[in-house]
Amino acid sequence: MTLSNGNGHSNENVDPALLRRPNIALWVTKDHKIYQKQEAFPDCPPDSCVIHVKATGICGSEIHFWKHGRIGDCCVTHDIILGHESAGQVVAVGANVRNLSIGDRVSIEPGVACWECDMCIRGRYNLCPNVVFSGTPPSDGTMRRFVAHPARFLHRIPDEMSYALGALVEPLSVGYNAVLRAKIYLGMPVVIAGAGPIGLAAALSARAAGASPILITDLEESKLAQAAVFGFAGLAVSTEWDRKDTAARIRQAMGCAPQLVLECTGSPASINSACYALEDGGTLLQVGCGKPDVELPLMSMGFREINVITSFRYQQSWPVVIRLIQAGVFGDVGAMITHTLPLERAIDAFETCVDRSARAIKVQIVDE
Repeated sequence: MTLSNGNGHSNENVDPALLRRPNIALWVTKDHKIYQKQEAFPDCPPDSCVIHVKATGICGSEIHFWKHGRIGDCCVTHDIILGHESAGQVVAVGANVRNLSIGDRVSIEPGVACWECDMCIRGRYNLCPNVVFSGTPPSDGTMRRFVAHPARFLHRIPDEMSYALGALVEPLSVGYNAVLRAKIYLGMPVVIAGAGPIGLAAALSARAAGASPILITDLEESKLAQAAVFGFAGLAVSTEWDRKDTAARIRQAMGCAPQLVLECTGSPASINSACYALEDGGTLLQVGCGKPDVELPLMSMGFREINVITSFRYQQSWPVVIRLIQAGVFGDVGAMITHTLPLERAIDAFETCVDRSARAIKVQIVDE
């Protein structure tokens, strides 16, 4: 197989032996099974590049697709390849691509918008109705050795940035977008509900924006211990508490009523507790995914003018988040990665995610 840059000149940055390796991919089925099988080396369309995927994080959404077959109205109806938190190296470049070369190190922005609809024209391309999002039904994802992806959604990462950190740009972008939607300001008291990867990403972005104090809540002490590594105060909530009790304990732990809750779990109990914990006129910003329908205490919220905002994925975040990681604004974000397994053990990586005794925060699948 001959690889070339868009200008037709070959590049020797890629070991030919690499290209002979099997293109192993991780699949999920509509009947809640995951399996691996080999795929053909991908074609390289004119406006795309082929990437050797070096690191891919496992997201909670992928666990939902595996265990429940759906998130909201998005259902697994046929076998698809999972994966959307990835970084890797360019190994082939399409004929029309001029801004990337073979050997470039890139982070993959997984949502490919159409750039023709009203939402795209208005700049809100995360709401593009025609978006092709990696690893979300019906589209195949990046959890494989080689993948073709449009060059417009590939972003160079610095030489000193690891591929593992390049793969963290995606979850950090979720937190970054939530903070932009919330319009956090210096000194705003904020609660982060959920100490998983998205909760930590939201907390890191909120702190960078000036929020204070910040309290993270979770059911699991091990996750709060991980949050403490980043310097965040935590409150272990109990399923035995009702929503008003949980709200009172949140306020007590903070020393004030939060003006904002970034809800990153999708749990109905957590969402309801957040509504009661907020100060009058406060804002619930929903980030986490959960059941399609959630009951809210609308009368209580209405009497207190509680605002509800949602945040969906991200837009124009990759260059900023890469810069923030490189500058150390988030601190040692690599500490989010608790487990790393090779591509050949991708199924074991998924099992680790659902094994509570493993105390996993972010599990990544890597390939050398």
